[in-house]
Amino acid sequence: MNGVLYPLCAGIAWVSLLFKLPALARGDRGPAAVAVGFFYLFMGLTFTISDPRVWAALDRATGVPNLALLLSQGSVIGVAASQLAALTFWDREPERARPVVRRQIWGSAAVLAAMAVLFTLADLTEEDTTTAAVRYAGHGLYSVYLMLYVTAFAVTEYLIVVRCLRYARAVDGAWLSRGLRLAAIGAVGGLAYVLARYADVVAAPLGLDPQRWEIVARLGAGLGGICTLIGWSLPGWGPQVGRVRAAWRDRRSYRALYPLWSALMTANPALALDRGAGRRAGRDLNFRLHRRVIEIQDGLRWLNPTHATPLPPDPDLRAHFTALAITDALTADTPPPPTPHTVAEPPPPDTDTTWLVRVAHAYTTLNPRSG
Repeated sequence: MNGVLYPLCAGIAWVSLLFKLPALARGDRGPAAVAVGFFYLFMGLTFTISDPRVWAALDRATGVPNLALLLSQGSVIGVAASQLAALTFWDREPERARPVVRRQIWGSAAVLAAMAVLFTLADLTEEDTTTAAVRYAGHGLYSVYLMLYVTAFAVTEYLIVVRCLRYARAVDGAWLSRGLRLAAIGAVGGLAYVLARYADVVAAPLGLDPQRWEIVARLGAGLGGICTLIGWSLPGWGPQVGRVRAAWRDRRSYRALYPLWSALMTANPALALDRGAGRRAGRDLNFRLHRRVIEIQDGLRWLNPTHATPLPPDPDLRAHFTALAITDALTADTPPPPTPHTVAEPPPPDTDTTWLVRVAHAYTTLNPRSG
């Protein structure tokens, strides 16, 4: 799993950092954005170093067995610290946030220094690129090292969960709120990793095999890392996705409205601003869709379709009866006299685009040749 999930996380982290670097280089972002940039950097380092191939290469290059263990877990502390710093800058004015962040950085540096000392004193002379964290758990000074590491990480992850959920309820912007909630989910995955590592330490004295729950640690780290990465990057690319989805929805609506629009414009050509408009829109999709909706509304006001059957509350049935009434009115012997198109106005609540698309689908079903 380390050879598949971890490279995926590393790739996401490096790509996210690459997209953020131009803005950071311009200096048009605040300290919170800088902290997020460090978060991507540390995430990339964590999962890159944890790849068994990189792990082995580092050991060969330095001659220090399992040095990648210290480097990757030290980067994890950087991941947590940078997130906490970003949240602190969001929570306070920069002048009040900087002293707090400095204390957080010094605290993380102290943890890293203690980890480095304990790692040096621990007996980890035999290289293990995939299970070193489990293999040496419960053994001598490495147990102290591991407990220090996971405890510092657990405290930070807990604070991240609490603050992300709190800010998600308070911030403006749907994408930022979603991103914070997803980052909180990722931190919960980090806490699952912590629980697995605590269990590793007590497994040896109890005669248990920590490999039985190692899957929890790896999924907590891997999937939690992916959720965290997506969560922190979501406010940046989420709005673009939303715009693409909206454009796709508008394009589908424009095509779906065509049969109903065409029938009404054929009955009363004076209603059409552009009689040559087709099923598909090229440029100016927003304007063309708005114009099509307005012309259909004008056509319905001119046609004034009525039906003797009461309209039910179910929207699909309402659309069906409305389409049936339109069909009856269009095929009546004495249709309403033609009138020129009216001035465009905002659509009333019951004739907005979504409702008209529903009616157009029902009309097409009743009149297959119109589609």
